[in-house]
Amino acid sequence: MILNIILAIAAFAFMEFVAWSNHKFVMHGFLWKWHADHHINDHKKNASQTELYKPGFEKNDYFFLVYAIPAIILLIIGFFYGFHRLVAAGIGISAYGMTYFALHDVMIHQRLKIPFLINPKSEYLQSVIAAHLAHHRGKNVHDFDNYGLLIFQRRFLKK
Repeated sequence: MILNIILAIAAFAFMEFVAWSNHKFVMHGFLWKWHADHHINDHKKNASQTELYKPGFEKNDYFFLVYAIPAIILLIIGFFYGFHRLVAAGIGISAYGMTYFALHDVMIHQRLKIPFLINPKSEYLQSVIAAHLAHHRGKNVHDFDNYGLLIFQRRFLKK
């Protein structure tokens, strides 16, 4: 039981590395054609988050499906054959996906209006938002290097 919990936590943590590396090398690389519409309004002057990222489908949303498929496969095989470690890994990946959705699509880009998830008071969450928005609307060349979500450069932490 404890090993499965550790495995779920490890899968969750590993997904931050997967998200960072895929964002840097895949989304901003050979699958830019899927990700480009997510950056289409990045340089509109004086636009609010609501104006920049409207609800609705973006090609970038295909990545949610790509990331969900391994978790779904692990969960199906794990439940069907009773491999609890596969279920634990699938739960960790799924938990990261739900966290990513809540932070990225709801909290940062406000594609869904869920009042208690907009404008968080937590300094950590405010730093997550600042780092991600720097990726979209960077003020210097280093701002665009923010490819992760939960782990970001120390300079975004509020003092």
